[in-house]
Amino acid sequence: MCTTYRPRLFSWRANSYKSTVVHKDDVKGRTLKATKFIPAGTFLNVDDPATSFYIDKNEWDLLDEFVKINPSAEFYSKLQNYINEYGYESSSTARVGRTVSVANVNTFINHGCSKEQFKVGALLKRTDENYVNFSPLTTRHSELLINSLVVLQDIEEGEEILQDYSEFWDDEKASEFDEFHKRVCGAN
Repeated sequence: MCTTYRPRLFSWRANSYKSTVVHKDDVKGRTLKATKFIPAGTFLNVDDPATSFYIDKNEWDLLDEFVKINPSAEFYSKLQNYINEYGYESSSTARVGRTVSVANVNTFINHGCSKEQFKVGALLKRTDENYVNFSPLTTRHSELLINSLVVLQDIEEGEEILQDYSEFWDDEKASEFDEFHKRVCGAN
């Protein structure tokens, strides 16, 4: 981890910025496309944790309860909808909750339906060996690493960027993901 990612994570040459654009799509709503060739192995629009909104699990549960009790509280209802629509459950070695980027276009990457379509993936995966073991790199930069994406396959100019959303789902929610996948991808 330290020898593979740390030197590249903070190098502008290993990161792909200003190489994507959000497109309006009649079916998907919004999607992210490449504006130029993006080689495999680079990081895609590394997200600064300072540009993300985080709400821990307890606060999320309180917000959920508040919206149910006070349906006329429009701001809180819209906040909850925004986080549900564009955010994701986030867990690191230090905290569990929900995160939504307020300034990163990676929010608009859609789910691909097959392995061949997955162009980007999470830098750290829960299934990685030693994921929960102590690591100075993950301790010091956990939010940056957990929320960053690495390009898995070359992405051509104009190509839609897709990823495997199952990376964000815990094993105990596998049935929910299966339902989501069937809804989005059909019987694949």
